[in-house]
Amino acid sequence: MQETSSFGQRLRIARRHAGLNQRDFGRKIGLSGNRVSEIEHGKGELKACALYSLCSEFGVDSEWLMTGSGNMLQKTAEKSGTGSIEYRLLRLESEIGKFMQTDLLQKKSTAAVPLYLEAVAAGYPDPVSSEIEEHIDIPASWIQGKKQLFALKVNGESMTGIGIMPGDTLVVEAKQTAKDRQVVIASINGEMTVKTLSIEKGGAVTLLPENPAYRPIPITAHSDFRIHGVVVAALRSY
Repeated sequence: MQETSSFGQRLRIARRHAGLNQRDFGRKIGLSGNRVSEIEHGKGELKACALYSLCSEFGVDSEWLMTGSGNMLQKTAEKSGTGSIEYRLLRLESEIGKFMQTDLLQKKSTAAVPLYLEAVAAGYPDPVSSEIEEHIDIPASWIQGKKQLFALKVNGESMTGIGIMPGDTLVVEAKQTAKDRQVVIASINGEMTVKTLSIEKGGAVTLLPENPAYRPIPITAHSDFRIHGVVVAALRSY
């Protein structure tokens, strides 16, 4: 059988070969259907007891399941000694545990982004002229596909309708362009603000507050208008 790239994919193949859905398959090996789904999608591993149950219940070869080598189904039922399924599963679990521990240490789960000292009314400091107060940690997954992130604190209540409150920390991707309905950090005639960008079909651009107490800001041909970034997340401390 051709080698399959991941443990989760091999588990899915074994389950489908047995003709069972995730819930019924999980019951056979002592897991919930949700846990089977998670493992099939690469989130975690099987413990030795579940591995043994799977191999003994469905005749799956343990080495194929763990490494992708050989055939999916066992040729003979090994019963005892160091060649037994139990022994091989315990040994393979130990080895994969070492691998996963090393892999987790090598992969950073968080990333540091600069937090600028200056904050403006529902807005953004100029990274060129402002000082960095500190660096804050955010999930590394937030950075995927984004070139440059920074953080800043917000004053003002113009965006409370979407949960951006005074004192919140915004995580921003530095960009000079944005799409309709994205929350942007922008400057209008030198004044910084954070608003929702509205681009109409005819090309008219307006910065919309998310609080009815504030008025929309139309952008005209005479406005000195620049986009400095797109808001990725808002963080709040309690």
